[in-house]
Amino acid sequence: MKITCLRCNAELKSYLMTQLSFLPYDVSHSHAMLECHQCGHLEFLSKNSPMLKELEMIPSLVGDGD
Repeated sequence: MKITCLRCNAELKSYLMTQLSFLPYDVSHSHAMLECHQCGHLEFLSKNSPMLKELEMIPSLVGDGD
């Protein structure tokens, strides 16, 4: 299965995990972020999405900005 960008149809090969919260009180805060390297489009998926099995996770260390 080939995962592609919704905007430009470029193939996506990796994703990042993020701690963004879309619901109040941090009800759901683990999401995967897909970024298209061709057009810059961002798409957010649940960390349990079956599409992530086809992609490589990029480890990231994120601090608090200090």
